Amino acid sequence: MSPDPADESQDWAAEQSSAESEPLAGVPVGVWHPARRGGRVTDVSTVAARLTLRDDVLQIHDAEEIEDFEIRFADIVYCREGTQEINETVVESLAVRHLDPLSTVLTTAISAWDDTHHDRLTQLVTDYYQTQREAIATFEPSPAQLELLVRLYSMGGEIDPSEMLDYSQAELTELFGPLREAGVIRKGDTGVFLTGRGYLLVNEEIDDDTL
Repeated sequence: MSPDPADESQDWAAEQSSAESEPLAGVPVGVWHPARRGGRVTDVSTVAARLTLRDDVLQIHDAEEIEDFEIRFADIVYCREGTQEINETVVESLAVRHLDPLSTVLTTAISAWDDTHHDRLTQLVTDYYQTQREAIATFEPSPAQLELLVRLYSMGGEIDPSEMLDYSQAELTELFGPLREAGVIRKGDTGVFLTGRGYLLVNEEIDDDTL
């Protein structure tokens, strides 16, 4: 069985971080969170905070106006470089779409004041996003599996397949086993749910601009 995508991201992020002499730790950033909720732009403001990369997680902390939060690499479904205006100054930023919680897609815009930190953050996130795209490019779900993924995508959250589908346990294993091995779904406490890779795969298949 293939490793859990969360474990893969933890190993990958740790390897990438160790390759640099100066890891991202307590980096001053401007954060717009959430910049979007699904496809809708929010009315929240950009705030000053700090960013720390620890294993497979981007931690945003020490902001006065918002609570600390995390972005797991395994939950990233898209990223792009752009700009945002902070204190009437246009600064470079990285927009990251991610799952939080499992059934919600948020976009967070992060601007590191230091160019070296910005470049490092952008490199780490975009490189990992590219590995996710490459992973789904080599996986071809069957029509039945794709239908299940789209149903999970549209219903959101964690779903018990035995209650959702009138299949035997052997049939469920045959359908869901390859999906777990491909890292597009994960087993939760009461069922299964889409990973970031799974959302990325479904979005590629149905071309959902709201994601």
